[in-house]
Amino acid sequence: MGVFLLAKIAWRNLWRNPRGTLLTALALGLGLTLLLISLGLLDGSHEQMIGNAVRFGTGHVVIQARGYQDTGSQELLLPAQVVPATEEFLHTEAMQHVLQGVSPRLLASGLLSSAANADGVRIMGVIPKEERTVSLIPQRIVEGDYLSDDQKSGVVIGAELARKLAVKIGARVVLMTQAVQPPDTEATDAGGGQMQSTLLRVTGIFRTGVQAIDAHIVQLPLPEAQALLGVPGRVTQIAVLLEREGESLMVAQVLRKQLAGIPVEILPWREAMPSLAQLFLLDEAFNYVMNGVVLAVVGLGILNTILMRVLERRYEFGLCSALGLRPVQLAVMVIGESLALTAISLALGLVLGLSVQHYFAIHGLDLRWFFKSSLPAALVFDPIIYSRLSPMRIASSVGIVFLTATVISFYPAFKAARTELPDALKVF
Repeated sequence: MGVFLLAKIAWRNLWRNPRGTLLTALALGLGLTLLLISLGLLDGSHEQMIGNAVRFGTGHVVIQARGYQDTGSQELLLPAQVVPATEEFLHTEAMQHVLQGVSPRLLASGLLSSAANADGVRIMGVIPKEERTVSLIPQRIVEGDYLSDDQKSGVVIGAELARKLAVKIGARVVLMTQAVQPPDTEATDAGGGQMQSTLLRVTGIFRTGVQAIDAHIVQLPLPEAQALLGVPGRVTQIAVLLEREGESLMVAQVLRKQLAGIPVEILPWREAMPSLAQLFLLDEAFNYVMNGVVLAVVGLGILNTILMRVLERRYEFGLCSALGLRPVQLAVMVIGESLALTAISLALGLVLGLSVQHYFAIHGLDLRWFFKSSLPAALVFDPIIYSRLSPMRIASSVGIVFLTATVISFYPAFKAARTELPDALKVF
């Protein structure tokens, strides 16, 4: 008996019990649907969380003095020629399609004090116009206004720090820090190592939901920070924000070639923020385990259904054997039924899964549905998660489900092939 005839018989066998066939197909289709929805929301949430994390941190790519990643010393500053050379290269026509923003920053530690209290802070000297393109802090202002380009002085602080210092918009605060003595300057320059202070007015208060940021970060105009630290024209790092996170490694490699010979380190965000990258990997691994559990449950359900169909047709398989069908042909017939059932299931799963995924891609999944009052204060990402599902993800999901169903069909096919005569022809 030819394979085509066996396939035809297998297809007809499926519809001898249309209710059971449709229920089994729906079960497997729902497994694919859940897998597509889960992967889409996982990829979408990771994309949004990475986007927020890099905009609260170093950007997709960071350029800083060699050794700064390990020591964090505020005396390690970029050579003066790095900023213009980097900005000139990144604003070329070849890089315009990948670049979203570039922001030079001067970083230092200091003490911010008011009439009521004082607290240690992380100083960030920024160019307001450039910082708006790479950071979320300007968008999280809850009181007052963010820094402006024509503003020579002023400071924006986090809501938690404002609470500690008991200050409001317009209040005056004193920022104190130690003047920087860069390794490439003479010891007599700029009064390096001496304590410096300046009087600033609070122009804005931001709230990000991240304790470490809201309680310790302060931003002031770059010229003001450079004057305070005694390093005119110098910065600590350059934060680069890209249109797509996947291009960070490529851009980092191109910048390394462009700035070869200059004592700088150029890191993609996964190297600049390794703990965050490990957190995402752990979360992704957990989601893969959960998806594996879903597939295992669905697979066991399919195995039970197909096996019961085979056992119920023991007399039929015995009759086929008596008429001359070899065990291999019986097995091929059962596997053919399973593959046909899998094809129907995948079609149902794709229709359902892609429909739901498309809805979440357009409207998103609002996490506020799961909270009666409001979101937790620690939630720093957008409460609406938008699904992102690439064609490769869809193809791999379909392949995994197809492979699972195919492997599962081997055992029932083996049972059918081992049908023994004359016991199989006994009718009770």
